[in-house]
Amino acid sequence: MKPSSRAVHAGRDLKARSPLAPDLSTTAVHVYTDLDDYDAVAKGERPGHYYGRNSNSNREMLEKAVAELEGAEAGLATASGMAALHSAMLALAPRPATIVATRELYGGTMALLRHDFEPAGYEVHFVDLGDLDAVRGAIDGAGLVLAETITNPLCGVPDLEAIAAMARERGVPFLVDNTFASPILCRPLELGATAVMHSATKYIGGHSDLVAGVAVGGAGAIGAARARSVRTGTTLGPFDAWLALRGLRTLDVRMRRHSDNSLALARAMRAMAGVARAHHPLLEGSPSFAVATRLLPQGAGGMMAFDLEGGRSAVQRMMSRLRLVVFAASLGGVETTISYPEITSHRSLTPQERAELGVTPGTVRVSVGIEDADDIIDDFAQALSA
Repeated sequence: MKPSSRAVHAGRDLKARSPLAPDLSTTAVHVYTDLDDYDAVAKGERPGHYYGRNSNSNREMLEKAVAELEGAEAGLATASGMAALHSAMLALAPRPATIVATRELYGGTMALLRHDFEPAGYEVHFVDLGDLDAVRGAIDGAGLVLAETITNPLCGVPDLEAIAAMARERGVPFLVDNTFASPILCRPLELGATAVMHSATKYIGGHSDLVAGVAVGGAGAIGAARARSVRTGTTLGPFDAWLALRGLRTLDVRMRRHSDNSLALARAMRAMAGVARAHHPLLEGSPSFAVATRLLPQGAGGMMAFDLEGGRSAVQRMMSRLRLVVFAASLGGVETTISYPEITSHRSLTPQERAELGVTPGTVRVSVGIEDADDIIDDFAQALSA
């Protein structure tokens, strides 16, 4: 099946008399009457569940579905995207090593690297992954390469295929955060990545009503990540797993609308009052245009950003005039929202560090929803007209 069909059916094997909508299993523990049976399930020798922290039917369906969509052997669902990232990183680089990460990195990931990995003995090199010569020089002797399919917040697209080839030649694991693209628009494992993670809070869930993460990859790596997640208690609860799987069923149709709307808004933004620059990987003139056109032929999702002249005060004036669009410090929902990286995703960085990344006091990140594109464009236009 094509990804659009897999999104609807993945993770389930329906039989006669099966409920079409999956049941919600809220139990924390399962009953057994045979010691050998329990022992076999606990060892993984037989299918089944015995304790909610270890496994659950709703979590299992979500894990299988995302793994199937990404073309992976196995999946792990966790209580947040950061938990999925943390578990996957430690599974791929279990001992202190050099981590090569994109310098255009989500602020929460950067904070994790600085405040948790570096004190534990890891050495982190932030590199412009758009510069393949710089990547080539940085990954020799590295223990892990970390990238984002579409960077947060300025929406750059690194050449994942070329980076994967370099990493593979050197035996370095390559982990990709595919949150912004989703497995509908890009499947990094097909490009050579070792493992992929998602903040399922965003597009997989799609309705701003859950917090979850998923990591997928080879059975060995995901098995190690699962064991750590179980030990540390970061596994996903059944209701959020149920919601995420429900959201996954409409992922294809939502991502197509998100993609069309974000590109339409980015193009319109270039002519709006006070906008110094619009950031979108498929916008003509974007530094990522050639790579994005090749790696994201079906669209680049709903994310874009723009730089507003006048800095923070201009952003606040615009916010006070918006009627349809609202401020919210997340993304990926059906509604259009804006975020201000200086105090949200990148608040842990210094002003100088943000400036080096191109994040200015006037940078606004937009999660473009699935409303009518003209309504979204008109709302920004009227809010910026003054």
